[in-house]
Amino acid sequence: MALFTPAVIEVTHENAVVEAGLRRILGAWPEFEVRGAKGASGFTAPTGDPDVIVLDHASGIQWAKNLQRHPRTSIMVVSMTGQETDVRSALAAGVRGYVLIDCSADDIVNAARALAAGRRHLCTAATLLMADSLAQPTLTMRESEVLALVFRGNNNKEVARALDISVGTVKSHVRGLLMKLGARCRTEALWIASQRGLIARPMDAVADLSAMSRQSSSDGSSAALRVTATRPRTLPTLGALQVSAAWGLRRAG
Repeated sequence: MALFTPAVIEVTHENAVVEAGLRRILGAWPEFEVRGAKGASGFTAPTGDPDVIVLDHASGIQWAKNLQRHPRTSIMVVSMTGQETDVRSALAAGVRGYVLIDCSADDIVNAARALAAGRRHLCTAATLLMADSLAQPTLTMRESEVLALVFRGNNNKEVARALDISVGTVKSHVRGLLMKLGARCRTEALWIASQRGLIARPMDAVADLSAMSRQSSSDGSSAALRVTATRPRTLPTLGALQVSAAWGLRRAG
């Protein structure tokens, strides 16, 4: 009789509930041997030579860049956020699997199975994010600079002075931004850009709100920014992970 060797998967996530859910989902399958790799400050190093390491977004990118000594190991990210720039940055760093927190338990299992077999895997939502980004017009470097300055609360004159261009050129770039982002005004353009990850996320901007509110803009860009900065960020649901994690933690207690 042939011997069955399970794939070794180490699971460590910044969110304890998510981590418990991941362990329960993957541990229910005999094809996986689920281990932990958490030190005093989170994930420290793989134990031995695991087939897959499951991490949160930040840790996944960090360790994907530092796994030269473990060429057989694949990094799988289970992310709390879903933006195209997050997926792109992870793939560029060497992450081979990317799953969003609101995916199904089957997606988690399929991702771990694919990575253990040496393949890549993106969950359906992450795949759609990447497909949408490919279908959308890309911003030029100058348009990105203008967008960043508008996001900081600069009006047209201040943007022109910062980039050493004319106010007319700034207005032309703003019109181009609105067209490429499919926005009707600066407020909407800033919100769309934040959702796509082209600028800081809305919640990241709240800390700077007091400084931004002191700036004034004759063309309304500061008002638009204040609306964008204070709009609440939509948090993803835990889906299958929430139920599994809660069940697992109750048993552990």
